[in-house]
Amino acid sequence: MKKLITSLLFICTVLLAFAQEDVIRNGDFELATPGDTTIAGLPYWHMDKVSPESGVWGEAADRHVTIASDDSATLYQVVELISADSVRYDLSFSAGDAWNTGSVIVIISTSDADSTIRTPLVTDSLDIMTDEMALSVVFSQGTEHAGKHLIVEFGCTPEDPVEGSAYTNIDDVVMLKRLPGVNNPPIANAGDDQSAKGGELVTLDGSGSSDPDGDSLAFHWISTFPGITLSDPNAVNPTFTAPDVTELSSYDFALYVNDGQVNSDTVLTRVTVIPAGELIRNGDFSEKVPGSDPETESLKDVLHWNTDMPRDSLQGGVWGPMVTLASFDSTLYQVVDVIGPEAATYTLTMSARSSWDSYSVNTIFSVSEADSTVRTDLDVQENLNDIDPATGVNTCDYAKFKHVFGIEAGSVHAGKYLIVELDNIWHPDGEEFDDGWAEVNFVSLVKQVTSGIHTDRMAGITVYPNPASEILYIQGTDVTEIHIYSILGKLEKSIIRQNIQQVNVEDLTPGIYILKMTTQKGVLNSKIRIQ
Repeated sequence: MKKLITSLLFICTVLLAFAQEDVIRNGDFELATPGDTTIAGLPYWHMDKVSPESGVWGEAADRHVTIASDDSATLYQVVELISADSVRYDLSFSAGDAWNTGSVIVIISTSDADSTIRTPLVTDSLDIMTDEMALSVVFSQGTEHAGKHLIVEFGCTPEDPVEGSAYTNIDDVVMLKRLPGVNNPPIANAGDDQSAKGGELVTLDGSGSSDPDGDSLAFHWISTFPGITLSDPNAVNPTFTAPDVTELSSYDFALYVNDGQVNSDTVLTRVTVIPAGELIRNGDFSEKVPGSDPETESLKDVLHWNTDMPRDSLQGGVWGPMVTLASFDSTLYQVVDVIGPEAATYTLTMSARSSWDSYSVNTIFSVSEADSTVRTDLDVQENLNDIDPATGVNTCDYAKFKHVFGIEAGSVHAGKYLIVELDNIWHPDGEEFDDGWAEVNFVSLVKQVTSGIHTDRMAGITVYPNPASEILYIQGTDVTEIHIYSILGKLEKSIIRQNIQQVNVEDLTPGIYILKMTTQKGVLNSKIRIQ
C-alpha cells in the first residue's frame, strides 16, 4: 500500500487540489555515459564515494542502477529547493531483487549548500515483495525547511545477512510535486496483458486506476472488435467471452477514467486469445527439455520438436524464442495428433524469414505408424521467402504463412500419428557450398473437428468442414462448377474449372449458404454454414 508520511515537521494544511510537476531528472537512467557502469557517469545522481559494489547496467533504452548494501553511501539526487507554499511530493520507483534483497531504504532529507551533509527527515523501509514502491511527503505552508535542498536517497538491506550483501535494481524513479489550485487529472490503469483460450471468460481489470486528489472515478472501456461485447463498459472489471479463433489472435482494449472534471489519458491492455483446439506446443521455441542446458543452441533440446540427425551434426539451432533451420539439416518435426474417424481441419501458421539464401520454408503434413522417423507425406506447401539473389539480396523480412489441411471422415489414416514438418530449401545460386538459413517463430496448429456432408444422394461427395471459416474442401466425384448462394438466393461466389477440390470462403459473411455443385452425375445442392 502506498504510504503517506506525516510528522510534526510536516503539518498538513487543508489542500483543496494540486497541480503536478515532475521534479526528478533522469529517473530512467538513460543519460548515463555509454559504456560506463559507474555511478560517477550518471548525471543528476550521486554517491558520496566511488562505489565498487554499485553501478549502472543495461542499454540506453533500458538502463537501471544496482545498489549494494555494502556501500555505506546512498544513491541520491538533489531535487529542488523547498518552497514556503503548501506542497506534496509523491515518489514512486521500480525495485527488483538482483541478489538477497530484503528491503529498499528510502530517505527524504534536506541539506544546505553542501549536499554531502544531509539531515534525514523521513526514513522508510519498503519490502519489495509486498509493499508498493512509493511514498508521499507533505510540507505545510511556511515550513521551516523552506529554502533548503530537498534530497531523495536510496539504499537496501539483505534478506539473509548470512548470504552476504544485498544487490537491488532501481529504475523508473518519478517524483511528482503537487501544488494547490488546479485539479489533477486521474490516472488510468488497464491492468496487465493476459491470455485466454477461445470460449473462456476474460475479466479486464481497471482497479489499478487512481486519482491524485482522491476523487471517485468513472470508468470507460472501449472494445473496437466486432463480435466482442463487454458485460459493462463502465465497470471496473468488465468481462467478455474470448472469441473462437482459428489462430493466435490479439485484441486491444482501451480504458480512460474521469474524476468528475477531466479525463485521464487513454491506456491499452492486450488479450491474446489462444485457439481452443491449438495442438502445437512450444510454438515460440522458448522452452527446453527439463534438465537440458538452458544455454543450449541445439535443435535437439527444443521441447516437443525433433530432427532425425545426431546433435553434433546439426547446423541449425535455437536462438532465444526462435529456431534457425539450416537447409543441410533434416526437417524439424513434431508429432501433433492421432488421426480420428471424424472429419477435421488443421490450420498451421508460422512466421518465417530468410536469414541467408533461404528460398522457401516448406510445411509438410505427414503420417507415421509407431516409429515417427518413418513418415509418409500427405500434403506439402511451398512457402516462398521474398529474396532476390540476382541483386545480392538473400535475406528478407518476416512473413506470416498459413497451411490448411483437411482429413475426411473415415480416412484410411485413422489411428495413425499426424506430424507437422518444417523444411528449409536453399536457393541454388551457384556458390561453392550451396546452403541456406531460415528463421522460424510463433508456430501454431489449430484443429477443428467438423461434420462432413456425406450422403448417398450426393453420390459419394464429401464436403468439409461444415461449418467452415477459411477453406471448404470437396472430395469425391469430379466437380466442374460451384456456385454459392446466400439464404436469400443471391449469388455470392462462382468457380468453373475441372476437378474443383477446395473453395476459399474467407470473404463470405458468416451465415447459412446453399452450395450448388455440378458433377459428372448431375447437379447437387447442400446447405453449408460459414463462421
